[in-house]
Amino acid sequence: MYHVFSFFEGKQHLTHFATEQDVADEFIALLSEARDFYLQDVIVNGKRYSRYVDDFINSHWYINCDNAVCKNCHEMNIHIVKGLLTDCAGLVKKFFTADTFTFEDCMRLKWKYDFYESSPGNPGADNPMRIPALSFGCNFSREQMEGIVACATAFHLFCVSTLCIEDMEALFSCREDFSIRVNNVRHVAVMFDALLENRLIEPYWQSVLDKGRFLVSKDGRSYVSASSLSTALSIARIKKTAVANGIRKAIAGLKE
Repeated sequence: MYHVFSFFEGKQHLTHFATEQDVADEFIALLSEARDFYLQDVIVNGKRYSRYVDDFINSHWYINCDNAVCKNCHEMNIHIVKGLLTDCAGLVKKFFTADTFTFEDCMRLKWKYDFYESSPGNPGADNPMRIPALSFGCNFSREQMEGIVACATAFHLFCVSTLCIEDMEALFSCREDFSIRVNNVRHVAVMFDALLENRLIEPYWQSVLDKGRFLVSKDGRSYVSASSLSTALSIARIKKTAVANGIRKAIAGLKE
């Protein structure tokens, strides 16, 4: 699924927002297009950066959809992009001029913006001291944490003899010295995706797991990367299994 909304290219908004992943997908598409416009308008054509920002935001302000949820989600995303382009210009330029611009880069920019504080009197100046510690943006109750442990145990997500609540607390609090071996990357990806769908964690979970090196492959030889998690999740969405459905059902029950 791909939400597109470019005034200049005349594309249409084809699919309504249904999940948190849909919101993240649109944000990534917006930011990726902002990069394309930046490289063409500013780098190639020499347009002033401030004019580029105004033109891009104004040309992407609305979507061709009357659905209230879609409008609200798009408005939230376009405000985040506007804030990034305006308040974090130096950081944005660094990412936009790199050779590649990946999903992880998009989530890293959003993550930094969520915790960003501009310098007094100079809103466009980046403050490197404000780069936050890793976080999933979660706040689980004791009962929810017990439910996660029960789910991970029932579906053998990790290679431990007995999974305890302290293990999951260390994982979701991003404890610096913690890592755990995964039994099945696809099933672990499904669990995190289900947590996202139920609004229990933030969309950048793949990047957090990658940067924190919290997950170790089953053979113990390498860390599980964001690209591995993304690939595993894509396969899981195509090839639905009873285990994946069971994991999603268990995670959905955490909100009850």
